[in-house]
This record gives sequence, structure tokens and C-alpha cells, in this order.
Amino acid sequence: MKKIIVLSVMVIIGILFTAQIKRAFVSLLILADSVRPPEKAVMGKLMDGPSVKKVNIPSRGRSLHADLYVPKEGGLHFPLVIVHGVNPTGKDDEQLVLLAKNFARAGFLVMVPDFEGMKTLRIRITEAEDILQSFLYISKRQDTKHTGGMLGISYGAGPMLLASADPRIRDKVSVVASFGGYYNLRNVMLFDMTGSFEYGSHRGWLRPEESSRWMFAYRNLDMLRAPADRDTLRKIIEMKNRYEIAQAAALVKYLGPEGRALYDFLMNKDQERFDLLYENLPVALREQVYQLSPARAVKYIHASFIIAHGMEDYSIPYTESLRLADAVGDARRVHLELLPQFMHIEPVEPSMGSIYKKYVLGGWRLFSLIYDLLGRGEQAGGSA
Repeated sequence: MKKIIVLSVMVIIGILFTAQIKRAFVSLLILADSVRPPEKAVMGKLMDGPSVKKVNIPSRGRSLHADLYVPKEGGLHFPLVIVHGVNPTGKDDEQLVLLAKNFARAGFLVMVPDFEGMKTLRIRITEAEDILQSFLYISKRQDTKHTGGMLGISYGAGPMLLASADPRIRDKVSVVASFGGYYNLRNVMLFDMTGSFEYGSHRGWLRPEESSRWMFAYRNLDMLRAPADRDTLRKIIEMKNRYEIAQAAALVKYLGPEGRALYDFLMNKDQERFDLLYENLPVALREQVYQLSPARAVKYIHASFIIAHGMEDYSIPYTESLRLADAVGDARRVHLELLPQFMHIEPVEPSMGSIYKKYVLGGWRLFSLIYDLLGRGEQAGGSA
């Protein structure tokens, strides 16, 4: 009799928790593939892959190219728009393609648009409109549930969050996921220029990557009003890249007020001078920084937040994700995880002493985020 009771209880438990067990297994597979090279992926060996369709999305008077990953199974799917970060390969990045396929294997209808601005280091507020139109496009399909989600990676998280705050879609976006994203772009610039970051009791310093600041400036010289400043600063940056330091310095005297202000800002590594030099920057540039900062829009977002950030991120400091989580103002809507030993969005090989932090602590935290995101997709309702 006791054996029958125990067996019955086990069967009941199995029935009750079948969905959770499957979700945990799928989450584990996605996690495994996220920290391994695409050629060593395992999920595709166990589950059928989606069909991939090329689509064109009307946005701002032209067509935005995107890949649509359609699950093999029929029925209604949770629509998910993935926004890539600053990456020259855009939607075709191998790791991103694998991620999209794996979420589609998990039952999501996944769209990954190609954002030219982020591929060429020319991020503009118009990216948010393209993201919004992408979400509208996918959410209008007959095979989607009536709410969906968006996932932004690195710098792509900023315009993704801005799009989710727009009244045209904010009631249809039930979850937003930010992986290595930012809250205020001005804080990111402070970090990139000086290596300093702080928020509350969290503070630190990482050696700034000087070449990246000049590359960003080179790609965005159109923000300077004077053509002469644009041309001169372009020559200075090209000379610096060729290590013609003396020749580059000799051209500085030909810069006008805006060009000189940008040059002085780019040369600075002192945190104490940052504020003054920032306020001297051209108005167009500072306005772009403000417009691209989710800080101005978080209060209008109705969705739940899933936030992850590597604590050794060399591009965007993890304190930006802390700011973002606090700005939501409702802890019940936020799932925040800081990932030790995870460098930005690319996995790195840890030392022996870092194995626990990366693969146990960091792995568990990332697993919990994936599990949460899959669960929200399962819980979303049917078509409107």
C-alpha cells in the first residue's frame, strides 16, 4: 500500500511539474550554448531547428532587413525581437544566430533585425523607431500571442528600452530583457573616457580603451556643424591611427570651437575634468546622448524587466544595470543578476581560480534569467 501511495505521489508531482522540468532543461541547453563556440552547440543536436525567413519591415520610408525564426511546432508563439549591439556583422553574428535559433527551438517566434547604425557605430534615436516597427510587424502575425517581448544586447538595449516605452506598443510588450545594457549614456561616456564608474556603494576603475573613443568619434563627425572641423578632426584621427602623433598634434590649432571642444573631450582621462569638458561639447552631440538614454523613458515602460550584466564589462559598467533596476521603482517587476567573470557579451576563458565564479555562481544566475524569460513566454495569453 505504501509503495502505491509513494508511486502515486511521484506521478502527481511529475504531472504538476512537467512544464517546469522541460523549461529547466531547455534553459540549461540555452545556457550551455551561450558560453560555448557556435560550432560546439548542443541544443541543435537534440531539438529541431526553426525555419528562417528573410523579411523586410517598412520603417521610416525604407525597408529594414530582418531574419524571422519560426518554430517547427504549430500554435501560438510568444513574439521576441532581439536587438543586437555594436557589431559589424549585425544580425548575422554567429553567436546571435545561435541564440535566436535556440529561443525559437524553445517555442518563441524570434525576429532579429539588422540595424545599420549599430553596425557602423552610428547609433541614433531613429533606431528606436525601427525596433518599434519590428515589434509591430511580428506581433501582427496570426501565429503570435497577444503580448511579446524584446531583448537588447549591450548598446542595443538603450534604443530597445526607448521603443518599449512608446505608447504605440508599451501595452503589448510584457517583458524587456537587457543584457549588458545602459541607463544613462552620459555615465557610459564617463566610463569610456576615464575608466571610472560608481553607483551607491559600487565603484571602481578599469583601464579605458583609448582606440574605441576615437573610432566612435570618427564615425560620428557629422555632429559637428562646421565642415572644416569635420575634415580636420578626421585627418587627426587617421594620423593617430597611423601613430603619426606629432603630425596629428600640429593640426589641432586649425580646429574651430566645436572641433576643439570635442578634441579636448576625447583627449581627457581625468574624471575631475569630465563634467566641464562634457558641457562644452556641441549641443547636437549632448542632445543625442540625452535622447538615446533610457533614463528619460523608464517610467513609461509597463513591462517586467530581466536585467543581466557582467561585473567586469569593459564597454558598459555594470552600475548602469543597477541604476536601471532601481529606476523601475517596483522590485516585483525586476529580475536583476550580476554575472561575475562574464566579460560583456563575449565569453572568455577563466583562470582556475575563477571557475567557481563563472561556471557555478555566474552560470546559475544566467540560468535563472533564461528560465524566467522562457516562463514569461509560456504564461503570455493567446491572440487578441
